[in-house]
Amino acid sequence: MRVRRTCSACGYTVDYATAPLADAHHRRHSCAKHRRGLEKARRRVERLQARVTRECTHPQARHRHGTRAAYVKDRCRCPDCTAADTAASRTATRERIYGRRHPYVDAGLVREHIAALRAAGIGVERIAQLAGLSVSHIRQLADHGRDGSPTTQRVRPSTAARILSIGIEADSRAPSSRVDATGTRRRLQGLIAIGWPVELLAAHLSRRPNSLHRSMTGRSVTARTAREVASLYQRLWNATPPQTNSEQRAAADAARAHAAAQGWLPPLAWEDIDTDTTPPPANRRTIPTQRHRRDRRGARPRG
Repeated sequence: MRVRRTCSACGYTVDYATAPLADAHHRRHSCAKHRRGLEKARRRVERLQARVTRECTHPQARHRHGTRAAYVKDRCRCPDCTAADTAASRTATRERIYGRRHPYVDAGLVREHIAALRAAGIGVERIAQLAGLSVSHIRQLADHGRDGSPTTQRVRPSTAARILSIGIEADSRAPSSRVDATGTRRRLQGLIAIGWPVELLAAHLSRRPNSLHRSMTGRSVTARTAREVASLYQRLWNATPPQTNSEQRAAADAARAHAAAQGWLPPLAWEDIDTDTTPPPANRRTIPTQRHRRDRRGARPRG
C-alpha cells in the first residue's frame, strides 16, 4: 500500500512504497528546489502560451498546424508546431547517430529524367506543376555551371521520387503544348468512316466544325485537343451513329461516302493508330469497313 506525503510549507507531494520510507525521505526534500521547479514550469507555460500562431499563406501548399512544415515554412511557433519540430529533430538525430539517416541522394538520375522529359516536349513549368515543386527548383536541378558540371549534386529522396514518378507520355504534357496531329487526325477520320458526321463529333467536343477541320488538316494540335479526341474515340469507335430518322441516316451515309472518297481508314484498319505506317492509297480499297465486316459475318453462305 503506497503512502502519500505532502509538505505543508511548499506543497511538495510524492508517493512512497511504505510508511517508513516516507518518514525517512520526505523530510529530506528541498522546499526551495521545489519552488524553483514550479516557477520554471510556470515560465515555460507562459512562453508556450505567448508563442505566435501564423496561418499558412502559401498559394499552392496549405500547411496544417501541428506539423514541422508549418513550423519551418510558415514560421508558426504555436505549441503544436513547436512540439512537431522538436519530435522531428530528435528522430533525425537518433537516425544520424545509428547511421540510418540518408537525407540526400545523388541527383544524376533526376537530372537525366528531367532532360528526357524536356526532350519529349514536357517543359520545365509543366514538370514543376506535376511534381508539386517550384519552377526555380526544377531549373536548378536541370542547369549546369559554366564549367559544364551540374550545379546540384544531391537532392532529397522525396524530391527525386516526385520527379521520377512523372511519365514520358502524352498526359504529362501541358494542355497548351503542341503535339503531332497524326493520331488525332486518324481517330477523327476513322469515326467519320464508320458514319459519324463532323457536325456531331464537333458537338461532342464542344467545338465548331471548322475548328475540328483545322485539327484534321494541321500538322500539330494542342495536347488538350489530342486528349479530348482520344477520349471521344474510345467511346465511339465501336458505336453506331444515331440513325433513328431519315435526316440522321442521310448524314451518316454522307459521312461514309466522304470518307471513302478521301480514302480514310476505319478504326479496325489500325493496329496502333498513333504509330502505324499509312498504307499506300492503292491498298486502302481492300481494307473493309466495320459495316462491311458485320455484313459479311451476318450473311449466309451461298450454295
